[in-house]
Amino acid sequence: MIASIEGLLAAREGSRVVIEVDGIGFEISVPLRVAESLGDEGARVRLHTYLHVREDTLALYGFPDEGERRLFQTLISVSGVGPKLALSVLSIASAGELARIIHEEKTKSLQSIPGIGKKTAERIVLELKDKIELERYLPAAAAEGALVPRDLFEEAVTALSSIGLSRQSALKALEKVKVAELGETFRVEDLVREALKNM
Repeated sequence: MIASIEGLLAAREGSRVVIEVDGIGFEISVPLRVAESLGDEGARVRLHTYLHVREDTLALYGFPDEGERRLFQTLISVSGVGPKLALSVLSIASAGELARIIHEEKTKSLQSIPGIGKKTAERIVLELKDKIELERYLPAAAAEGALVPRDLFEEAVTALSSIGLSRQSALKALEKVKVAELGETFRVEDLVREALKNM
């Protein structure tokens, strides 16, 4: 199995990218939001990959980190969810957002994704809620094991969004907050302040 690829971004079109490694171009399908974050052609990039094998084709799928690749594999284990649909899901939501949607059983959020109807959304939640450990995907989880309570995390995202940040930018800023250094009684204001410092 091809677990990762590092090379130069040779081409990009929608969610399809070509990574050139020693003269060989690997065509990889990635979530759209990931494709947009890879930089300009010629940039050096590294992707964690999943090789999907079928009778008539071999297809490579790429992700920014191991957690997202693992979540993709978990998604395609659900009956009725193939690689293309799983990629569409991860194009709309990051691994952390999707894990939270599943844990909070927000099937309507899943139904807003093209290709997912009510039954598929309910099946995803039913089959994955107990398989996915939310803490593994929380952007604000510290390596030391300190976690941001769910309500505080959402309040921090809302606060950052209210001052003009996109949800994606707010999540990225919160990812870098070292929760363990905030002490045991930190507040939303502390999270927001530290997130803004990291931008």
